[in-house]
Amino acid sequence: MSRASVSAVIPTKNVETIIRPTLESLRFCDEVVIVDMFSTDGTRALCESYPNVTFIERQDYIYGNFNYGAEQAKGDWILRLDSDEVVSVELRDSILEFLNDPAPTFLHYDAFCHLYFFGMRLRHGFGDQWRTTIYKKGTAQYPMRSEHEGLECTGPAGKLRGHYDHFTNPTITTWIAKTNYYLDKDLERSPTRPPASRWRVMMNMARSFRGAYWGKGKLSRDGYLGFVVAFWSAVAIALIELKMWEKYEKDRQCSAGTLPQHPNAN
Repeated sequence: MSRASVSAVIPTKNVETIIRPTLESLRFCDEVVIVDMFSTDGTRALCESYPNVTFIERQDYIYGNFNYGAEQAKGDWILRLDSDEVVSVELRDSILEFLNDPAPTFLHYDAFCHLYFFGMRLRHGFGDQWRTTIYKKGTAQYPMRSEHEGLECTGPAGKLRGHYDHFTNPTITTWIAKTNYYLDKDLERSPTRPPASRWRVMMNMARSFRGAYWGKGKLSRDGYLGFVVAFWSAVAIALIELKMWEKYEKDRQCSAGTLPQHPNAN
């Protein structure tokens, strides 16, 4: 009996400098579906140099592009991966093993993720963790409510040996840019509301940092890296409220006809 087929699906944009290790680790896949948001670097040429790649250009939210790619994929199973994630040899072998003899009770499988910031592995908080990595086509999708959400799956989950490495945010600058992008995309899908009070914002920041660094998250065990991650996570809470305040004020002034215009505005 031939093994079940697998398609990896990866949403991308301008990832020429980072995606090669990802694609190398996916040579075992029957298909790699790249759904690209019209990259302006060499992403397309690099991806299409791999014979198992199908390249699609489409503009949408990141998870909207993933859902679309999964619908277009031909494989029996869908491997969820980002352009900065690399499948280990042990995980690859574990995937191939179950594809040769899938357990009938499992519709999706979790794999362990090793998370890296600035080239350093984060071991606590939301660092090392299990994540849904592969699922039977048609049994899972992203709900597209935010830029950070999990797959909504049906049925029981199995666990795979091995892990994949997630090399997120190689620099502080890229982390700030990503945070700004994600928050803006979340704000697009949020109804306009008055921002939280100044005291509430500060309390929420303090509560977030305390919980992540000293509380359940235990990021303090990751040294200065843990401090940086806990601190920026708290800052992001304030940023979404500042952006909400900006949106609320602009909408309010537009409605009242009092929004000032630059003299050179068209």
